[in-house]
Amino acid sequence: MSAAINPQHVVLFHHFRRFLVEAAKAGLDAAPLKGAHLVTSVYPADADRGVMADVDFLVRPEQFERAGSLLEGLGFYRKPLEEAGRATHERAYYLDVGGGRHIMFEAHRHLFDPVRFPLDHEGLWRRSAASEFDGAPCRRLAPEDHYVHIVFHDTLHRLTSLGRTLRDLELLARHGDADLDLIIYRAREWRLTRAVWLLTKRVDASAPELGLSRIVRELAPARSVRAALELVVPEGRTETRLSRLHHRLQAALLWPLILDSPLQAARLAITHPYVRYCLTPAPR
Repeated sequence: MSAAINPQHVVLFHHFRRFLVEAAKAGLDAAPLKGAHLVTSVYPADADRGVMADVDFLVRPEQFERAGSLLEGLGFYRKPLEEAGRATHERAYYLDVGGGRHIMFEAHRHLFDPVRFPLDHEGLWRRSAASEFDGAPCRRLAPEDHYVHIVFHDTLHRLTSLGRTLRDLELLARHGDADLDLIIYRAREWRLTRAVWLLTKRVDASAPELGLSRIVRELAPARSVRAALELVVPEGRTETRLSRLHHRLQAALLWPLILDSPLQAARLAITHPYVRYCLTPAPR
């Protein structure tokens, strides 16, 4: 299944296919993430997910530098001034495509910074499957990993893309062959039960035929937490009540509530790349 490709995605996908072909020749594994995965797997042919700003993909940590060299060999380049404030688990590469325009790829060696949010990445790769992207070989993460990853990605971004995220989750549940029990297991393993509960509850309300109520029941937090989350993210809305606040204040109010433990929220805040950048002495 593949969505109707937005014309603005054609250039992105063309160059991502170029990279995948070269990566396969070099023996590198690459797995599309987020929009690049969803648009080419679970979105119906008549659906448009909206404009994609970039292509995100995951490579094995030990292959990260080689993947970057491959991209540079294809004409991509990095912007050195960005690197000081960027998390170490990802790296941005740009390609000029004419007319003063460029495209961007986000290469990930980890889904998230392992200092901020440690995950079993070997397990991610073990559960992945051989697939293709527009005829080029690639890996695809397990649908349950994609489901929880999409929840956490929007959680980190303070639910700023809530409407699109709910649509992504609905289609993953509808067309992605996700195992509901494994989603529950993965949410607990990643310690994201509150976030997965909240967003799955929203999807279940609009698409009860998917049977997601089992996830909602199994992952339901304490009644006080449920009430607070329902207040911050009212049912039927695609934005939080915090959306008009400064992004740092949004994070300070939302993360301790929606993440499973205060330690998670503190670690995310303390190790945020922007904080590291501000605390790094300027070169003399």
